[in-house]
Amino acid sequence: MSKKQKKDHRKSNLTRRIGVRVIKQSFLIVCEGENTEPDYFKAFRMTAVTIKAVGQAMNTVSLVNKAISIREAERAKKHSYDQCWVVFDKDDYPDNDFNQAILLAQNNGLRVAYSNQAFEYWFLLHFNRYMGAIHRNQYPEMLSRLIGMPYRKTQGFGALMYRFLLSRQRQAIDNADAILAEVSHGNPAQEESSTTVQNLVVELNKYL
Repeated sequence: MSKKQKKDHRKSNLTRRIGVRVIKQSFLIVCEGENTEPDYFKAFRMTAVTIKAVGQAMNTVSLVNKAISIREAERAKKHSYDQCWVVFDKDDYPDNDFNQAILLAQNNGLRVAYSNQAFEYWFLLHFNRYMGAIHRNQYPEMLSRLIGMPYRKTQGFGALMYRFLLSRQRQAIDNADAILAEVSHGNPAQEESSTTVQNLVVELNKYL
């Protein structure tokens, strides 16, 4: 390539870079938990995204209906979100309620980040590929041992967990995907232990 061609090539690349405009994205994340989940997602240091993460202290179908209501109320104010997510747990709710909530969300254009049994399972996957039934009552003790301090569900602790676990996040995503691929058979309520929180994390990471 001649000197003139190299100069023109650099100029062309520079022009393309200057002409690219990053389109800001917006996320609505409606969570079952009032503290841990909203605090965790708000802790993402976004450069091209605005996040509205709210905790509703509701579960399954009620939470999905609330998320739909929030989205429609925002639309009425001329504010539409690029991605709308609901985050909820299986806990001990009936299988039908859990599966129905997932289907209801999908049928209404919402994406789902669920955990069976609870959100803290996502935290555990930062350390090991835990498989099989683990009751959520065991999560706090397991996490306390792994993070070297008492695990709490108080306000602000979710943000602390985000920062503490960030270096292990890739491992958690890989573990969650591998487990889901192995246990998934079209009945999420029966797929303990599993989570799809990694899907929301991957989406948010696109805009860091």
